Amino acid sequence: MRDDTMTSLGHLPADGPAALAAYTAAGLGALAVASLAAMYAVEVPRGGPYVFGGINDFTGGLFYLATIPPILQIQRRLGRGPRTRAGTVAVVVCSAAAAASGVLLSLHLIGFGPSTAVSVAGIVAQAAWAALANHRLLHHPRYPHRLAMAGRAIGLGMLAALPIIGAGYLASGVPALQMTLYAAGAALGVVAYLGWPLWLFTAGRYLAGHGERAHRRGPASARPV
Repeated sequence: MRDDTMTSLGHLPADGPAALAAYTAAGLGALAVASLAAMYAVEVPRGGPYVFGGINDFTGGLFYLATIPPILQIQRRLGRGPRTRAGTVAVVVCSAAAAASGVLLSLHLIGFGPSTAVSVAGIVAQAAWAALANHRLLHHPRYPHRLAMAGRAIGLGMLAALPIIGAGYLASGVPALQMTLYAAGAALGVVAYLGWPLWLFTAGRYLAGHGERAHRRGPASARPV
């Protein structure tokens, strides 16, 4: 038997603190998205004063921090092998760094460039975790199937958006192609980014036990969700 075998506890057991953290992350994520949209709609055209930008930085930092407990609880479903432990350390460290970076940026204690680099690393780490972890749990009989499908799609969407936007940056000599790549990458990234808080909210319902009870009452209770 290989060391990285998944645990038999594929389902998400009731975990009040992790559920609360997932709900909190979902709310903070929604607030971060709203403040980011307000910044681009109101403050960017006027050149400031970037109050919404500061709110986005601060709530985004808290968002990364709040995602760690539900990620750890779900990560437990993957077993205790060395690769799983390495993945756990990577996503937790990157998430914690992104959390600190966002808060420090909002307090003007760190520059925009370094903060952006750390935040992008956090996004990539969480996207890779969402894609890989949910892919591994997709066929686990006791893990919510739709949750795994959605998590994998969101992670892959965020990962796919970055190279498309990068290709747009390299296509500066062909403006039409550049705009097309930027638009495609941004659209894919925005859809995945908006889906992440929704996924966390759904994960919170399972961690709180609500999703499992609803499933048992539903007509499909004879098969795993």
